[in-house]
Amino acid sequence: MSTSIFETLPVEILYRIFDHLDIQTIIFSIRYVCKQLYLTTNSYDRYNFNFKSISKSLFHIICRLIPYENVITLTLSDEDKTRDQIALFVSLCDIKQFSRLQSLTLLEIDDENLDIFLKYVMISSLKSLSISIPMINISQNTTSTHLSSVIVYPSLKNLYLSIGDREWHDMSWSINWTLRYLRLVNSITFKQFCLVLQHYLGLRTLVLKEVHTDDSEEYQYTSPFKQLTSLTFENGHIVINRIAQCLSLTPCLTYLKIIGEGNLFNSSFDGYQWERLIQTRLHRLEKFEFFFIIITYSNYLSRNIEILMQSFQAPFWLDKMKCSVICDYIANSRKIILYTLPICKTHFVYDVDSKKLSISNFTTRFNQIDMDYVQHLELQLTKDVNSFALEKNMSSNGFLFRNVINLTLTSDGDWPKGSLRFLSTILDLSRIQKLSLSINFLSEHTTYMVSNIILLFKQASNLRSLLLYDFWAPDNFMTRMETICSMISSNIKHLQIRVKNLDDIKYILEQLKDLTSVTFEYAQFLTINRDEFIQSLTYLNRPISSWNSQRALHIWLKNNHANP
Repeated sequence: MSTSIFETLPVEILYRIFDHLDIQTIIFSIRYVCKQLYLTTNSYDRYNFNFKSISKSLFHIICRLIPYENVITLTLSDEDKTRDQIALFVSLCDIKQFSRLQSLTLLEIDDENLDIFLKYVMISSLKSLSISIPMINISQNTTSTHLSSVIVYPSLKNLYLSIGDREWHDMSWSINWTLRYLRLVNSITFKQFCLVLQHYLGLRTLVLKEVHTDDSEEYQYTSPFKQLTSLTFENGHIVINRIAQCLSLTPCLTYLKIIGEGNLFNSSFDGYQWERLIQTRLHRLEKFEFFFIIITYSNYLSRNIEILMQSFQAPFWLDKMKCSVICDYIANSRKIILYTLPICKTHFVYDVDSKKLSISNFTTRFNQIDMDYVQHLELQLTKDVNSFALEKNMSSNGFLFRNVINLTLTSDGDWPKGSLRFLSTILDLSRIQKLSLSINFLSEHTTYMVSNIILLFKQASNLRSLLLYDFWAPDNFMTRMETICSMISSNIKHLQIRVKNLDDIKYILEQLKDLTSVTFEYAQFLTINRDEFIQSLTYLNRPISSWNSQRALHIWLKNNHANP
């Protein structure tokens, strides 16, 4: 699009375009196209400062350029890619000047900095707040006190919490009518489940891992909580009796989603059981989605899958709930996957196994949106990928996974023939932003494997993060480092890699100058003195923040190519 066309667009249209762009694109690309766009970026007042993945230098520039009152969404992170970012932000900015902030996300924040932000929340007009606290740093009693005050603040409508069991146990509760959405990463007890609903009287949606029974608690609550209309259990252990206990107190649910795993030694995966539970306790339920992973025993008979699926072929499932259910039996992994379509899980393991048995409660179905919810796809490259690729080409109706941005690939040995063709037929590789490779750079397979990985990188043109989980190499470790560096292109900004010694770390930092963050995993025999090591890297002329944790060194770097 030419500059003249930009200059004719109304400011409102430009604002709407900016709403769909990230902060780095707006500031470092669009801002300098023409005078009109420069002025528009200055007046735009709906900025989303998402600093989850950014170089240190660009972080400084953005914090200096944009008036804080023009920011409505702020994300700060002390995760692996941006260690110590939150403390740096506190030193550069006054959070109180973000007067129009509506959404705040704090990832892996420590107690000291959390105290600063929670005090700000109490005087702000925030509508959404998201907090995750690293488990290893949870120690101060003040955290529970401050959280107790904030989570009932009247302006909040949406709240996301990932905190420790101690914080939950020490939480004090007050009545709140305004919170509408609550997401808890943790498992909670049945008593805590009741306390949440007893105090959040306006809550409509609750998402949590699981509700478990604490034998030390004696708590009974019989009055129903009619305010809740949507309930999700995700990534927990499924026990139907525990879930039924919760559902008996939430009779007004219109939406129920359950994601988790269990075993065959209870009736948690019996369609007849779920039918009775819904029919007797959830009269208003309109939609039920589930994704069950069931661990089987070694001599499990495949014909039992047909018996299991019969319980989901009743009119209740087909006509009333309109649930399309699939059951996959993967004998090699000794597991059953039972799930509804469209799939309701963002992380999906796609089993490339010619012996996989699939049964459904429908005869014909093709819907392009069935896998649209999947953002993280994981699969193992086996010898079967070539036949799968040919089969997919014969019946191609577009990508099976259209919205995947995070891809995890594993391979026990060589790179199987047809792997790249298979990948390019089931998903749009140009959308991949994060790639995890669990491979073995064995000398006999290296040349063929590297050439295919380079081809994969070329098709994954938007790749930003690369995680390498290869096996510890013996004598050829330096050759492996040279090979890896030769593969990595400039668009990759974050790298996670295993190293053998300090020379490997220095070599990576010297060769890959476009990286903005690196996580180095190292063996137990290697001891790293962080301060001394960082001092030894001064010749690189790249300011570094670093953090050691669980045999890993996390480094946040200044980008040498950043604009002044």
